[in-house]
Amino acid sequence: MLEATFSTFGVVSEQASQYKAASLLQLDRLEAPLDAGTKVCSITTSPNYARTMDLVTSWCNDVTGGDAQALELRELWSDCGVILDDRPPDVRYDMSKCTWRWVKHIFSDLGLKNRTGGIGLHIRWGDMSLPTYTSTADTLTPERSTPIDKAAQLLRKMRECGVQDELSVYMELHNTTILTGLGEPYRIVDTGDSIDDLLDLAANRLLILDISSWTVLAHQIAEGGITIIPDIDLFNINWHDNGVNHVLRWQELLDIPCAELSLLGL
Repeated sequence: MLEATFSTFGVVSEQASQYKAASLLQLDRLEAPLDAGTKVCSITTSPNYARTMDLVTSWCNDVTGGDAQALELRELWSDCGVILDDRPPDVRYDMSKCTWRWVKHIFSDLGLKNRTGGIGLHIRWGDMSLPTYTSTADTLTPERSTPIDKAAQLLRKMRECGVQDELSVYMELHNTTILTGLGEPYRIVDTGDSIDDLLDLAANRLLILDISSWTVLAHQIAEGGITIIPDIDLFNINWHDNGVNHVLRWQELLDIPCAELSLLGL
């Protein structure tokens, strides 16, 4: 949109594989010194902040016909050598509408996996092992990760509708005692390589996902199918914007007649 080079810091992931997303995307460029006299601009302190957000939102809703918005935005930031996107991290989820094609292209170079079927269930181990607090400020709620009993209910519905795909469970430091509650056999995927596991998850035609940036990536690079997500979304994630996967909330899947579910490709 700005005809600018996108860069980011090489922050090391806390996942077991200790990967750097910036390196994977070949964007780890901010550690180089800036040219003398480079003007550094901040989005949040800019007098053009409100107009910038209006233009970005409008452009994201129509990325193929947003030439006017792009031209105005370039003019607003024309004297900036570096533009710092210092908005809160949760705001950036809104950008998935603009970026999913680009994200999928990047991950294609890493090696998307081919699979004709499969059910992929992601379980956030931290959400299952830590206590749930009642504070409204706390984000560790049962709605962030799919509870085992809810996952079992979703799986029973799919089996009743004739879905026979193999179940794969993606869970770091997986716990077999917890997973017995699923009520059926499963393939565990926990290689220690977060990126390889992500590519494996995205290759399933049915994704049962919790709310996290990792699962948003899986949804964005999926090859086509259905993404099943919690009834309550605390982070305003644009799940519908990957352009490929149908999105169903838990209750929508439980309520939908099997005949309608088959029309979605199952």
